[in-house]
Amino acid sequence: MDAEEILAQIRAQQQSAHDWTVFPLLRRKVISGIVGWVFGILFGLLLLLLVVPNVIPVNYQHGVPAAIVTTFLLIVLLFIVVGSVWMLITDSIRLRNAERYLIVLTEQDYIKQEGAKITQVPLNAVQHVTARGRAPVDRTVPTRDENMPNAGENLKGFFIGRNNTAKGQRDRRRRSRTPSSLAFLDTRSNKEVTVVSDDAYGDPYAIGGELKRRVAMVQTTNIL
Repeated sequence: MDAEEILAQIRAQQQSAHDWTVFPLLRRKVISGIVGWVFGILFGLLLLLLVVPNVIPVNYQHGVPAAIVTTFLLIVLLFIVVGSVWMLITDSIRLRNAERYLIVLTEQDYIKQEGAKITQVPLNAVQHVTARGRAPVDRTVPTRDENMPNAGENLKGFFIGRNNTAKGQRDRRRRSRTPSSLAFLDTRSNKEVTVVSDDAYGDPYAIGGELKRRVAMVQTTNIL
């Protein structure tokens, strides 16, 4: 079954008859991202408005080192604004056409639609599924002893800050964000295929776990 036919069945809500896993674009994640980009644009513009009148042309009249530092600073601020505008446009397009952005894992194929672009890779050609970034959130329920700081930790936290104690570091690790990208190797072309570059489709580790499970099933079937 080709990708177009599979996607048509999903749009018609007929995938329930198949063992498919669908990861649609999560609108709330995209909206949250858009809010962040808007903030980035406003923040960058505000900094430019504050910095530019104070450094041009004064800093360029005090030698090469001052000019280099000033130019670098202005480039960074401009990059923040332009990058945020670009991502705002990209996320706005995704949000407007959310139904055309999804990931589908069938019994035999990996399929991803991004607007007009459709990627289809047979699962038997998928290798090295890799999630990049920080380790996943530790969802292990802490024991009572782990939850209760001792007197030494309380005293240490008073002087150097609670986050620098052993318990504070454990809590910080539990709150660590999940990775923001997931990719695999397409053995047909020896090229890397990016599955996700953010969490707009859900937890990259969850998507990667399901993809690995299906790849293992296909490989086991082929061996048998």
